[in-house]
Amino acid sequence: MIHYVPRYKTRNEEIIDALRKAAWVSDQINPELAIKKKAADLAIAMALLHGGDWRVQIDHQEGFLVIARRGQSKSP
Repeated sequence: MIHYVPRYKTRNEEIIDALRKAAWVSDQINPELAIKKKAADLAIAMALLHGGDWRVQIDHQEGFLVIARRGQSKSP
């Protein structure tokens, strides 16, 4: 009789492992720092491609990340 041993304890562990592999993120890296760095890298790329001043907003509680151009101040 073959005994099946699940690779992951929970579905969430399986999802996280797949995401780490897709993003080439080691499980030894602090995930909050990895998110902050990648978001900053994207903001820099957007500035290089489109110009302007870009901001990053991360809300871990609500589960969203925004990279947006800062509003242009209008001259009087």
